[in-house]
Amino acid sequence: MKYTLKHRLIGAAFLAAIAVIFLPSFFKEKQINSVNTRSQIPTRPGIVPVEFNAPTPVPNIEPAPAPEAMFVPDEPAPAEQLISSSSASASSLVSSNKSTPVTIPAPAKTAAVIAMPLNAQGLPDAWVVQVGSFSTKEAANKVCNDLQADGFKAYVRTVHSGSSTISRVYIGPKLDKTQALAIKTQIDKRLKVNSMVMHFQP
Repeated sequence: MKYTLKHRLIGAAFLAAIAVIFLPSFFKEKQINSVNTRSQIPTRPGIVPVEFNAPTPVPNIEPAPAPEAMFVPDEPAPAEQLISSSSASASSLVSSNKSTPVTIPAPAKTAAVIAMPLNAQGLPDAWVVQVGSFSTKEAANKVCNDLQADGFKAYVRTVHSGSSTISRVYIGPKLDKTQALAIKTQIDKRLKVNSMVMHFQP
């Protein structure tokens, strides 16, 4: 009796295990999958076709030459013809020269270069006119700009003297001291100053 009950319990457990394994797959196969039958293709756009007229030939147009003869260069003139034409032009030039005498102008005389004395540095002595000294560079630049507007070759140099800075306005340089003295006279009358003529320091 106990042996038969044991076999029944084992058989029931085996059947239950089989049911746990196979029953889910059986019900899964029975499920109905819904399919979206709606079309995803967009509707046809409303495009109006454009009609082009057929090309019409233009009258009175010369047809193009054949490709073989399209870019053929002109034949050069024979060498004998070139020689005869050049000799004829040369003879006509000689005959025209016989009728009118040709005068060759004499070479122009070059101006003699004035020898300039050189200093110890091998440079010619030059002179500048010191117009004035200013405590600010802005004031010096203003005077320099006014002189340049009047045609003078003016420039500004800034030097440091101790804790102060001085900007000086110069005109020049001039290789002839007399020119520098003439400029000094003009500047003194114009600006009511006492400018100085001194050696140019490069």
